[in-house]
This record gives sequence, C-alpha cells and structure tokens, in this order.
Amino acid sequence: MNEKLVAELVSQGEGPNVEFKEKYSSRLLETLVAFVNTAGGHILVGVDNRGRIKGLFDPKATAESILSACREAISPAVQPTVDIVSLEGKALVLVSVERTGRMHVKGGTVFIRHGRQTRRATAEEIRYLTLEESPEVFERQPVREASLRDLDEEALRVYFEERAPGVEGKNHIKLTELTVGQSLAVRYNGEVVPTVAGLMHFGRNPQQFNTNWGITALRVRGQDLADLIIDRKELAGTASELIEKGRLFVAGHMHIGYEFEENGVTRRDIPEYPMDAVREVLANAVAHRDYSVNERVQLRLFDDCLEVQNPGSLLPGLTLEMVLRGGVPRRRNTVISQILREKGYVEEVGRGLVFIHRRMREIGAGDPQFEATPSHFIVNLPSRHRTL
Repeated sequence: MNEKLVAELVSQGEGPNVEFKEKYSSRLLETLVAFVNTAGGHILVGVDNRGRIKGLFDPKATAESILSACREAISPAVQPTVDIVSLEGKALVLVSVERTGRMHVKGGTVFIRHGRQTRRATAEEIRYLTLEESPEVFERQPVREASLRDLDEEALRVYFEERAPGVEGKNHIKLTELTVGQSLAVRYNGEVVPTVAGLMHFGRNPQQFNTNWGITALRVRGQDLADLIIDRKELAGTASELIEKGRLFVAGHMHIGYEFEENGVTRRDIPEYPMDAVREVLANAVAHRDYSVNERVQLRLFDDCLEVQNPGSLLPGLTLEMVLRGGVPRRRNTVISQILREKGYVEEVGRGLVFIHRRMREIGAGDPQFEATPSHFIVNLPSRHRTL
C-alpha cells in the first residue's frame, strides 16, 4: 500500500469517507457497515480520533479479526480490502470498502454514514436501501393498473425522434421497445405496462393512478398556515405540466412592484420572486421527491416567502452541506431527472440549488433557506419585497 496515500488520509482527518480507530472493536464494524451502506470509505486502525499515530502491537491478528468479523457478524457478508501499512515507523491496518448497492446489517441494526458520524438508519432510509437493493427502484416499478394506452403515444414519438431522429423507422424498432429500453415501461406478467417514470412524463393522466403524485398549491394571506387561505389548487399532470402549473400559480399571486429608470419616465417591473428560480425549485421538487410516499408536493405562497416542501429526505449518506456544495453524484429518480434535464427544466446535477441561491441574490432578496428533515426537503424563498 502506498505510504503516501495513508499519510494523506491521516492529514485530511476524519470525514464522510474516512474514520480513525485506535484499535479493533465492534464500533469499527458499525462504521464499516455504514460505509458499505452509504458511499464506501476507509478505516485506518492504529490512529486515534485526533489523527495521532499509535500503531498496533499485532497488525496481522487485527487484520484477521476484521476479515473474520466481516464474514460472521455482518449480513450479507462484506469483503473489504485489508492492508497492513506502515507510517512513522508504526504498523497500521487500512480497511477499505466500496458501496455495494445492498443493505448490510450488523446485529440486527442498519447503520449509515452521515457526514462524519456513523448512526442508525431511520425507517425511511431503511426503506430506501431496501428499494435500492431490488433490481428496480421505485420510479422504474410497473404501475400495474395502467396500460400502454395510458401513455401519450404521440408525445413518446416526438421524444424519441428528438433524441435519435429516425431511430424507429431506420432500425425497425417498435415504439414499445424504445419505451421499455428507457425504463418508461416494463414487461410484467406477460404485458408491457408503464412505469412510474413513464406515467410522470408521458401519462395522459398520471394522478389517475395516484393522486399524491401532484402538487397542492396554497396562497395564504399571512405568514403561516394558521392564517387565511385565499386560494387552493390541486395541480395535476405530467412532471413538466406540474412545473408549469406551479409556476403560473406563483406568477398569478405574487406582487409586482416597480421603479423608474434614471430618466424618470421608463418604468421597470420588480417581481417578488425570480421566475426562473421558482421554476428550478419546482423542477427539483418534482424530479427528486419520493414517489413511493403517499404525500403531495406542497407549494405555499405566504405574504413574506414562498415555500416548497417535497416528500422524501436526502438519500442515505448525503448531508445538506454536500448538496449545497453541488456535484452530488446520486439521485433518487434518475429517469425522471434525466428527461426533465433534457427538456431544459433542471440544471445539471448538483447545480440547481446553487442557481437558486445566485438568482435570489441577483434580485436583492434574502438568501434562500434549505432544510432537510427525516421525511422532507424544504426550500424557502424570502419575498424580495420583504427586504425593500
């Protein structure tokens, strides 16, 4: 093992993918399970939590104990890479694991990594890991009550023609095969039926199969839900239709101020919210919500802010800080997100929240607030007029 790499791990300190252990213990196995359930990582044994090199008296015995415990104490068994290394003249053991895509358990408990902490997974995180372990995540599951007649055939043809002009005619590929190939439909019990993603993009009426796949939009005269609700709409449609209907709801209710240019004649409108940022917020909610949760996206327009709350917390192992920095490689709904990106509704992976933050600053509003709870992700845009 490259001594330089080990020195770099010690230098960078503990983090989402690095943990120090002074000696082998059951807590080491909990961290190992958390890494393999989340995003992989390295455990350096023989180093204390302040990064001081302590060394091991019998590194070979430590390595063997770890390998044995990975086979016997973790289900399903884990096969880490275990190396005996040397740093500052002292023997250490480096344990490295990759994320497997399966849910691993130690002593009946599921552990995940959250920032620098190893903790027990919540019920929602366990449910997601269980879904992820199956061949198909929820957006690719068949909607058994639906049929291909529930998809808009012309919209599908236009979509595939734009992606690969002439592919259906030149290669004699049937529209059905193209639809299955893009996970918009699957073969189920001898039939081809739409998936959740297929209905959400090309369904004639997606909410016919689950009313919770829509948006509840509220205009509240006040600053919390206890105040008077002056308008309420249950928005329905495909993913792109939901985004547009949500945008129009906000545009129809928000205040438009104005100011005069320096010439004193030309008037310039000042919208309460930048509409491209509003669209990005809505697109992110539709793209990244948890469709297995029977709850609608909530759009709430108060006197002082716009709030969008979507069901589903961050994926296991992701923190709000990681998401806000951008570049997050994992998405809950890869099919739904990809098509929305192709249609120009969302930014590249990891850039959406950065874009929202920048646009709010550009119009002179307060910074947007992002909150990740165990069951929801919430975006709050302060009204520009609140800051004037």
